[in-house]
Amino acid sequence: MRHDHAFGGRRSAGSAALLVVVIALSMQTGSALAGRLIETAGVVETLWLRTAIAATILAALRPRSLRLPRAEDRLPLAALTLALLLMNLSFYAAISRAPLGIVVAVEFIGPLAVAVIGSRRPLDFVWIGLAALGVFLLAGPTSSVDTGGLLLALCAAACWAAFLLLAKRAVTTMDPLPVTTVMLVGSAVLLTPLLAVTGVAAGDLWQTLAVGAAIAVLSSAFPYFLDDLGAESVEIAGI
Repeated sequence: MRHDHAFGGRRSAGSAALLVVVIALSMQTGSALAGRLIETAGVVETLWLRTAIAATILAALRPRSLRLPRAEDRLPLAALTLALLLMNLSFYAAISRAPLGIVVAVEFIGPLAVAVIGSRRPLDFVWIGLAALGVFLLAGPTSSVDTGGLLLALCAAACWAAFLLLAKRAVTTMDPLPVTTVMLVGSAVLLTPLLAVTGVAAGDLWQTLAVGAAIAVLSSAFPYFLDDLGAESVEIAGI
């Protein structure tokens, strides 16, 4: 029995690791597609398509996930929605001005800072230090990122850190999938006036919608839904 239990634990750990890899690949593929769509459609339109389509998909898969939260949960959820919106908006604006790899590396400073603050084991600081070194090598003084792109990436990092801290509190009183669905709906609603101001870029409408749908699936709907179905909870950040 002890051996079977240990094997089950290793299998669970392996499944969780595989889940992280699949989610990461999905989200990075979505980000790469977003970088291409931004060139023709713009930052706001690309993000609006991602959030609106992803919210529609999640609500269709789990209709009960789209429900009004309790009164005491509305303010934390509103803050979480705003953090998500600002994180994704600054990230998309950053990748419109700088290479995706460098922006992702700089954005990782956010969860890295959260890890440093919450760490309790000496070994954790070794991994944190290695991650920080990787960020420095990718986005250090020798990189070719312009100041605006770097500042936007740092803004995305700060918003990601805030999102993680707010999410940790929110999921203690609410189910993760309804939180995600309501956040995406809220983000799309908040983006709509900005979309009206910036305008919709002219171009191939159906191609734009198709790429936007792919981004929504890869960057939001599939990772969040897969995480919800996973055996272990995995913290994500995206946009």
